[in-house]
Amino acid sequence: MKKYLFAVLPLVVIAGGAGLFFYNQMKHVEHVLETDHDDHDHEKEIPKTEQAGSSRKEPENSRKESFVHLTDAQQELIQIKLGKAVAGDVESTLNLNGEVRLNLDKTARIMPRMPGFVSRIFVKDGDSVRKGQRLATLTSHKLGEYYSNYNSALEQEKLAKSEFEMAEELKNANATSRKEYLRYKREYAEAVITRKHTEELLQSLQLDPAHAEHLHARNTDAALAVCTTYDVTAPLNGTVIARNITLGENFTEDSLPMIFTVSDLSNLWLELRASPQELLQIREGQVVIVSNPDTRQEYQGKVVYIAPVIDEQTRTGLVRVEMDNRNGGLRPGQFVAGRIQTDSAVRSVMVPRDAVQLLEGKPVVFIPQGDGFAPRQVTLGKDAGPVVQIISGLNPGEQYVSSGSFELKSILQVSGMDSHAGHGH
Repeated sequence: MKKYLFAVLPLVVIAGGAGLFFYNQMKHVEHVLETDHDDHDHEKEIPKTEQAGSSRKEPENSRKESFVHLTDAQQELIQIKLGKAVAGDVESTLNLNGEVRLNLDKTARIMPRMPGFVSRIFVKDGDSVRKGQRLATLTSHKLGEYYSNYNSALEQEKLAKSEFEMAEELKNANATSRKEYLRYKREYAEAVITRKHTEELLQSLQLDPAHAEHLHARNTDAALAVCTTYDVTAPLNGTVIARNITLGENFTEDSLPMIFTVSDLSNLWLELRASPQELLQIREGQVVIVSNPDTRQEYQGKVVYIAPVIDEQTRTGLVRVEMDNRNGGLRPGQFVAGRIQTDSAVRSVMVPRDAVQLLEGKPVVFIPQGDGFAPRQVTLGKDAGPVVQIISGLNPGEQYVSSGSFELKSILQVSGMDSHAGHGH
């Protein structure tokens, strides 16, 4: 038994010494914080008349005064530091969600220009094509009719021109009547009109009336060649993203569907949705940074269009961004997030983040007043790293507690619980 007592006794002595040391330290801090009691009337003797008969209650606001009285020694102990509020700019960033879409300015949906059946197909889905490259060839009897009409009109014009020139020579020699001359002149003019009509019809179908590239091997005269085939070509550089055509398929005049979709995927649109308040901060030309959640890469674009109307269902407005996608990392239909750097920044007051405290759920900063400090409610704006923006409640040049505000908050909260309300005991 004695053996165990000798083992435990040192531990008891050590624990007792540590407790005595901690007690002395706490008494020292309490003594320093109470050095300002002499400046107050807490120790004044209350008249006996008031002790015996007075039933007056202390006003409620005096017991819950939002003010912290501290002496210089107390301020030094909790390391109170003051600063002056300075004006500054906060970079404003809008984070919006959106969807990647095809750039319709660089997308072509191609349809057959006239009835016919598919005789050849040169590309497949995913192929890269150049402007003017052949995608398919169609055979059209309607096209043969158009060329026949043009060739016939061209020959009629040549004949009418010869007859008119002959009539003009006879008229100059007084060998024909004026009536006959005017008849040949009218026939020539009608032939020119007919030829121009058939020529313009072919040109409207993006076909060359001369059709030199379509001349058959056995024919050398364009007037004798009747072409029945035409090529469907790419109107721009891009990628074939849809092919709705099969070999031998026939298209009638009443059914001319879209057969190819070609789009330049190196340049896409990002369609973002913004609230009416956010739209006020966005303008055309602003830079947008897009984060691809799949590859974790960032892409840069710029705002090219802001819709003038609000969607009735979502109550948001469309913001269209043109994206550089030359590396192919973005795909139409993909959901991404966009960050828009707005024009600047609101000119405001900047203070360290630690200077702002929450009292009863509301942000406050402490302001020096007389021999103490009072909390003042403020309205916060954007965060900017170690500092925070104050929109209202603190003016540039005003002094505030830049260090030690947490301790002031703690003292204020604790002081409201005892009989010495409002004092930093």
